[in-house]
Amino acid sequence: MSGITAVLNTARNALLAQQVAMEVTSQNIANVNTLGYSRQRALLESMAANTAARVKVGYGVEVDSVFQYVDGFTERAIQTKTTAFDEYDAKAGILSHLEAIFNETSDEGLGFVMNEFWKAWQDVANNPGGIPERTAMIEKAQILVGRFNSMSHDLTQIRQSMNTNIGATIAEINTAIKGIAELNEKIVYAESNGTTANDLRDQRRVLLQELSSSIGTTSLEDPNGSMKVLTTDGLLLVDGNDFWGFELDIDQIYYNHVQSDVSNRIHGGKMEAWLDLRDETVPQYLANLDELAGTFIAEVNALHTAGFDLSGDTGNTFFEDFLAAPQTPNPGDYSQAAAYIRLSDDILNHPENIAAGGTSGDPGDNETALEILALQADDTVQIRKWVVENRGANLSSNLQSQTMDDYYSTLTGDLGVLVGENNQNRTFAETMLESLDRVRESVSGVNIDEEMMELIKIQRAYEAASKLVSIADEMLQSILEIR
Repeated sequence: MSGITAVLNTARNALLAQQVAMEVTSQNIANVNTLGYSRQRALLESMAANTAARVKVGYGVEVDSVFQYVDGFTERAIQTKTTAFDEYDAKAGILSHLEAIFNETSDEGLGFVMNEFWKAWQDVANNPGGIPERTAMIEKAQILVGRFNSMSHDLTQIRQSMNTNIGATIAEINTAIKGIAELNEKIVYAESNGTTANDLRDQRRVLLQELSSSIGTTSLEDPNGSMKVLTTDGLLLVDGNDFWGFELDIDQIYYNHVQSDVSNRIHGGKMEAWLDLRDETVPQYLANLDELAGTFIAEVNALHTAGFDLSGDTGNTFFEDFLAAPQTPNPGDYSQAAAYIRLSDDILNHPENIAAGGTSGDPGDNETALEILALQADDTVQIRKWVVENRGANLSSNLQSQTMDDYYSTLTGDLGVLVGENNQNRTFAETMLESLDRVRESVSGVNIDEEMMELIKIQRAYEAASKLVSIADEMLQSILEIR
């Protein structure tokens, strides 16, 4: 084919190619605000000439493919940093609740209440026979008991709420992996003819990022366009159009309906945050709060039972003493002590039974009251510092000698350090993620100004091809008019 007919065919091919290019550019403009959309560009290729012809002139232009601007390294880095950021972000919210429970910036904190308890003993020591001082002592002790109880309840509630969060996150994971598996099937089918399913791939990348927000993952793409997705600990989540999810049964997490707990094989994202808080952070602070409450019971009762009340009697316990199983805490075991602690029936509503005396029940005897008051500054008190690691599998303690006030101050200080470290990690991950998002936007984002310039360029090329058709038509008319 040559001559005017060839010119018309060349112009026709040019018009068709520019139409496709305009469609692609229009798609970019339409999706300028679409989450996860990567800009595309029609790649034009010169059509080869007839190799048998003596003079080899091409047949114009055709669309070779629609290219998608995606940087695989940046996408993987974004998924990794999304996993880190959402882990620290999820922890930050719960740690702020822990800070509120251990809040010492107001007169409602346990440290302040403990100090008021010691002051009440000072008042009793100053006037050991005074009923008003003894009544005030009971009121302050009730506040102390209530603070221990409420803190234990709040910590227990936080731990239980983690299971709610875990269940919701597992639902998100299962929804995401099901969507990825379905998109794998669509992509393989759509690309079976050699084209690239760009929009489907965008949707899959969005789901991968959502999945990485919930749990740490790695992904591998097969030659046919399908993708395998695994957790960072090697649990296969997606392979082609098959997927395997999780389910929560009380405190245990099952994989693929197999009733074997895989909690220790789940890391990264919100799941790591919820599991670390549920199985490590909250249990550790609850164990140390129990240790403090149990030490209070043991130390105060040891002195109080040996003291004399106003009737000259001994043996009255100040706090309800440790009882035998199943009533806890048991002797030597302070678990649940913060929830258990309460005033004994000997003392409650009986201020005269407070044992202030050390040798008799005389109104002026304040020896036991002074001994109990001295506990505030007694740095020889034996008290354990508990550490919970490896999702609760490793529970260890270190016996220390320090005042009970210092012990509690150490707990609040450790919490402050934990919160500070988590906030630093969160800020760093957020900064890195924002930087990577800017890189992604520069590569894959749609710039309206660029697209308008591209649109004008395509328009001019289309107009030129149209003009070519018009000129070729005029040439045909000239030939037809020859007599």
